[in-house]
Amino acid sequence: MSSSTFSQIRQQIINYEKGTESTLSKYSQIDPIDDETETTTKIEELLEKREGLISKLNRIHETDPSLSTSKLQQLSRHKEILNDHKLQYVKITDKLNEERNKNNLLNNIHSDLNKRREREREINGNDYINEESQRVDSLNSFADRLLNNAYLTRDELLNQRQFLNNASNSMLSMLQQVPGLNVLISKINSRRKRDTLIIATVISICIVLLFFV
Repeated sequence: MSSSTFSQIRQQIINYEKGTESTLSKYSQIDPIDDETETTTKIEELLEKREGLISKLNRIHETDPSLSTSKLQQLSRHKEILNDHKLQYVKITDKLNEERNKNNLLNNIHSDLNKRREREREINGNDYINEESQRVDSLNSFADRLLNNAYLTRDELLNQRQFLNNASNSMLSMLQQVPGLNVLISKINSRRKRDTLIIATVISICIVLLFFV
């Protein structure tokens, strides 16, 4: 009875070992970005079932010292395979976690770089706006200075014109107050007109003579 029970339990262990090997192979090929929860759950259930079955074989061995040496060797081998599968499971899990952490680190670095570039673009944009604002302010200030200078020049010309008008009026008033000065100026103007008329007549006669000579 113990021998048949041992063989039945051992057959279950062999089936679970094959299932564990197949699931571990699938687990080792999982991409770090994929969800491996279903696979890890299946592996852990298989390992747990095998541990329970091996415990049953241990109890059979303890209650039946007459078990053959081959069966004891088979039991020992199943324990070794179980430990190997546990180690493979741990190694694969560690490798996936390491790759996942590496990917997360790279993603964080890329994210930080993108954020930094965005901040630099914003800063550069603000700098450009500030520079343009300063340039506009400078142009406005220059235009204001030109307008102020133009207004000052206009006011100065108006003041000079007013000064000349006042001086002219003062001179005329003074000339009118000097006795005989108006008569003298009138004679000078008359003589100048007479001389101008004489010169014009001489020039006209010369031109006529040139045509007939």
